[in-house]
Amino acid sequence: MTILRSMIAAIILAAGLFLAPVATYADENSTTAKHPAIQQADAQREKEANRKRYLLAFPAAVIGITVALIIITRRRK
Repeated sequence: MTILRSMIAAIILAAGLFLAPVATYADENSTTAKHPAIQQADAQREKEANRKRYLLAFPAAVIGITVALIIITRRRK
């Protein structure tokens, strides 16, 4: 009798999972609104991209200034 009860319980649970409603898609209007955490992460990525650009420009500026100073000092002699 306990096996029969276990089988019935298993069938009911399986049927419940099988017949569960499928997740619905969001409305078209709500797709433009982002979760605040996602917006914050996007802003953080944008800040990191800007920092990366500056970090790439800094060595180029240092090399340019060094070359300019070398050229200026050699012309004076």
